[in-house]
Amino acid sequence: MPALEPLPGFWHNDGRLRVKEYALKPLFALFWQICRFRRGPEDVPFAPALMAILLLAVAGLGSLSIVILSGVEQPRPEQEVAVSTQLMVQWLALAAWLVVLYLLLQFKRAGGRFVQTATAALGTDIVMAVPQFACFAIFATQSPESALAALGQFALLFVYVWDMLIKGHIYSHALNISRLQGNLLSLALSFGLFAISAALVAPPQ
Repeated sequence: MPALEPLPGFWHNDGRLRVKEYALKPLFALFWQICRFRRGPEDVPFAPALMAILLLAVAGLGSLSIVILSGVEQPRPEQEVAVSTQLMVQWLALAAWLVVLYLLLQFKRAGGRFVQTATAALGTDIVMAVPQFACFAIFATQSPESALAALGQFALLFVYVWDMLIKGHIYSHALNISRLQGNLLSLALSFGLFAISAALVAPPQ
């Protein structure tokens, strides 16, 4: 696919990046290195089209996970929330995260880093979706009381914590803050968006 060639450790500046054929495998490898804290968002190509594609992919994977979990979980009728409502809230949360990220970068006078930062975060979301769906597959095929289901829940918690640390790593590079501050920001954004989403999808009393 045509994309912009990434230059190691280079933040976008006036669009001075060369265009070349960029395969999906190196792109996935780059995101995997970010997941391992070996690269940062400054290593990601400045490509708004790529960011848009990843945004659609993340929204699609999130929607798919909601549909899968709605078929696995069997809540009581008074606790049931329409899948369409959950999907709408998930898309709103994703949009709210992009707005907050943009405002934070603007506040730090680093608005030009938005595309690369969002691309890095969305790309690592795609990578982390692989173990998440493996856990969802366990939930779908195993009894909730089984030892394998408990192992799947532990693995899913590990993936969520890892994902927050990845986001903290990305935020620390993009906002020029410490790793601890980046992790705290990642935690605050994750729980803030989760609390708002939970409030919006709360079933009627």
